[in-house]
Amino acid sequence: MTTGDELLLLAIVPGRRRIRIRAGDRLRFALRASELADLGLAGRITLGPRRIEVMDPRRVEDRRLNNVLHSLGATAPPPSLKDWLRRTPRSLTTEYLSRLEDQRAVRVRRWRDPSGRKRHDILSVDLPRRQALLARLDSVVRSGSATSAADRDLTLAALVQAAGLAPAAYPGLRGITDRRRLAALTATGLLAPATARAAPAADEELAEALTTGADALTRQLIGELSDLYADFTTGGHGLGHDLDPGSWSEGGAGGSGHHGGGHGDSGHSGW
Repeated sequence: MTTGDELLLLAIVPGRRRIRIRAGDRLRFALRASELADLGLAGRITLGPRRIEVMDPRRVEDRRLNNVLHSLGATAPPPSLKDWLRRTPRSLTTEYLSRLEDQRAVRVRRWRDPSGRKRHDILSVDLPRRQALLARLDSVVRSGSATSAADRDLTLAALVQAAGLAPAAYPGLRGITDRRRLAALTATGLLAPATARAAPAADEELAEALTTGADALTRQLIGELSDLYADFTTGGHGLGHDLDPGSWSEGGAGGSGHHGGGHGDSGHSGW
């Protein structure tokens, strides 16, 4: 799974009567940012002050990430982070939902309402796989420090917070403490990847550079997402006309065996 796949799986909240996707339009922009994060952590791109630069154009294993890398390299002039995120296609969440289907992480029923609009009912979700993701998130959130976590887990935690998915990961009254911990973690300087600590002493200089780079990458993405979300939340210019009201139906029964306990089962129909 890419970070985008994981982010969407965390956004899919199994309830007692239906399964819903949290975060609405925030999610598609966070998915777009997750692609840059994966490519950045792989050393394929850097986020410069004015543009996204491709450092290594060789193919990557994941087809979607490879297409993103190719598109970045073929865009002239190279796009800025702001422009790249703001050009996020409305279909991105649906595309990632299809990826989860291919990985057998969800089952989806597609249908058209009387107006002809395409709708999606999520019939079931792979709860063990989602629980494994939540355990990784817990390792960052509940440790009180990011020094023991992998760079990718830190990035996932930051994107969860930025996209407003903390209530999906830590629902209800039981999740208040963890939601506060996650907010505090991403709001302070605690997002320090574990690269430096894991490296031999002889490589301290390289480890420090990698740590700074990964931390800066994450913070650039979160900063730009925050600005973008603020624009359409307050009715600012540039995004309000491009918001997709959503294509997720209010139906979609959870199915047998998909409403058990744990993080995901909030029981709140508003999720």
